[in-house]
Amino acid sequence: MGRSGRPSRGDPGHLPQEPELPGGWDLSRCLSLARADLDRISGRMRELEQRMDGADADELPLVLDEYAALQEEFAARDGWRFEARAEEVFEALGLRRLPPARLVRDLSGGERARLSLALLVLRRPPALLLDEPTNHLDDAAADWLAGWLRTYPGPCLMASHDRDLLDSAVTGLIDLDGPEGTAVRYGGRYGAYTAEQAAARRRWETRYRAWEERLAAARARLSRASVTARGYRGPRDTGKMEYDARAVGAQAAVSRQARSAREEIRRLHASSVPRPPAPLRFRAAGLADGPPTTDTGDGPLVEAEATETLGGIRLPPVVLQGTDRVVVVGPNGAGKSTLLRVLAGESPPSSGTVRHRPGLRIAHLPQESHFPAETQPLLRAFAETVNAAEDEAAEQLLGLGLFREEDLRVPVGSLSVGQRRRLDLARLVRLQPHVLLLDEPTNHLSLPLVEDLQAALDDFPGPVLTHDRRLRRVAGRLIDMGEAGSSRGGPAMSPEGRTRRDR
Repeated sequence: MGRSGRPSRGDPGHLPQEPELPGGWDLSRCLSLARADLDRISGRMRELEQRMDGADADELPLVLDEYAALQEEFAARDGWRFEARAEEVFEALGLRRLPPARLVRDLSGGERARLSLALLVLRRPPALLLDEPTNHLDDAAADWLAGWLRTYPGPCLMASHDRDLLDSAVTGLIDLDGPEGTAVRYGGRYGAYTAEQAAARRRWETRYRAWEERLAAARARLSRASVTARGYRGPRDTGKMEYDARAVGAQAAVSRQARSAREEIRRLHASSVPRPPAPLRFRAAGLADGPPTTDTGDGPLVEAEATETLGGIRLPPVVLQGTDRVVVVGPNGAGKSTLLRVLAGESPPSSGTVRHRPGLRIAHLPQESHFPAETQPLLRAFAETVNAAEDEAAEQLLGLGLFREEDLRVPVGSLSVGQRRRLDLARLVRLQPHVLLLDEPTNHLSLPLVEDLQAALDDFPGPVLTHDRRLRRVAGRLIDMGEAGSSRGGPAMSPEGRTRRDR
């Protein structure tokens, strides 16, 4: 992403996906880190001010030129308003309530990520390199960041799977996994990219069907030639002359047909078209068993009375049934992840009750992936998790297009965060659940996989409750944890079809 304006000098600012700050630093010292460039510039300006008095006629123009350049850079970084900007940025990113003496090691993972982003914004470097900048941001903070990026005067290169951000704050996209492993640039924003991706998928499916049909036809010709060749048996002694006259030519023709078919099969395998990945689905095609029924009929699948969880976070009453689509919103720390864990039965409420219909399969996707067997190869760890044979597990992982064959041998502990997320999704697909509870499900997923996930949720026949600002079409009801656990019914959609985000 590029913006107009003259960039200031200095190194670009880099925000890694998993930022690292010294655990023993407090917030005040971290803030001084963001001021370091400004302190360097102002210190050099003071040195030049002292040199101006004694500079001779030859030196003075050089001193004044350097001083003017530093003034321009200081102004470009908005150095005069640093303290005011620090308050604004910390407020926007939900960090204002943290005491200055709080140590980095005592912050949550989300707080550390937001602190690193805040320090980068306050530095205002001449260029930006951002890796998933909206991870761990609530709706308000993500919207604030998009607005800030639209006014940022320097170039920015980001890796992001946030479709709202890509729709509002970029001028072009680069797909590193384009056709035949090439990088492809798309002009415009996310809408243009998705249209081209859909067209590319249709072209791939057409090529694959044509390749399959040619391969089947070649195999059929070879089979017919083999059957015909077996029909030509050796002649009787008395009919040898007659056999030679009639059969030799026919046998030669059959042999040519067989060779031609084999050569066609060889060429097709040499230039094979891989099968397009199967659509992501959380139920098997034609799955007959719906949600379990009870003696009293078809009541709610999940029902939670108003409860108070550990930490004193007030949870709203929740009922999930039918094809409910519910999105949980609210600021960081409001209890969104806690609510999902309580509904999944993984964290008991300290008061109130949570009821699941007997026999119910609930799939809970937590924010952070966790696999205890870190040294096990991916395939073995997945097979043990879903209680399947390794060949069956490999067929599922490869058939969904979530992994390549060489990935299956990589130890779980060496997987990237994105690969771990895909492994979690594969587990949910295998479970064939009745209810989906998804906590930030699009974090670390590629854009095509986010679109596949959206389509899978559209197709899912049971209730879905999710905390993810990027799943646009899911919401049918909002639970706002920022309003003491209020729940609002009715469509949560704007006329344009986007999820309503009114805070």
